[in-house]
Amino acid sequence: MKKVVNWKNAFIGLLIINILIAASAIILALLPNNTKFKLMGNGNGEDRKRVALTIQSDKQDINALIQYYLEKETRRPLNYEVLLTDRVELRGEMTVFERDIPLTMTFIPEVQENGDIMLKQDSMSIGRLQVPVSMVLKYVADNYPLPEWVEIIPNEQSIYVSLQELELQSDTKVQFSRFDLEQNDIKLNLLVPVED
Repeated sequence: MKKVVNWKNAFIGLLIINILIAASAIILALLPNNTKFKLMGNGNGEDRKRVALTIQSDKQDINALIQYYLEKETRRPLNYEVLLTDRVELRGEMTVFERDIPLTMTFIPEVQENGDIMLKQDSMSIGRLQVPVSMVLKYVADNYPLPEWVEIIPNEQSIYVSLQELELQSDTKVQFSRFDLEQNDIKLNLLVPVED
């Protein structure tokens, strides 16, 4: 009788092991392969090697990330917000003759060769006022708390977001490779150092 019980236990154990192996193989085959690893130099003269992790994201996640870093970097309450819709929107208020007038500017993002983002001004509304864009951008630069890695260029009607200057833990860097808001297709590379 003991031999029959041992045979049954061995058969059930082997069956469970086969099921676990088959399930693992199926799960690994069906998982998306979105993360790519490649070893690369920093590209700006540093000898430090980095591993590039490609991340696919969407507007909702990037909106949360933008809000977090703006609050962290400015270290004071924000009187504006940046929101990704089909464009990059800057919403705030502009004080004119001691009155706060709603300000909304939209920008079209362009990924630069180094992975930074150039925001080209697309539209603007300041209540019913007609004000030159360069003047409004200068007002924003002078009156809105901005992180050091964001540069407003009034004469070019643009904002440059220098992600190379964004300080992340462990000296990790960020580069965008795609920033298509209309298709909600955003890809970025995290460049993680692998040697000192």
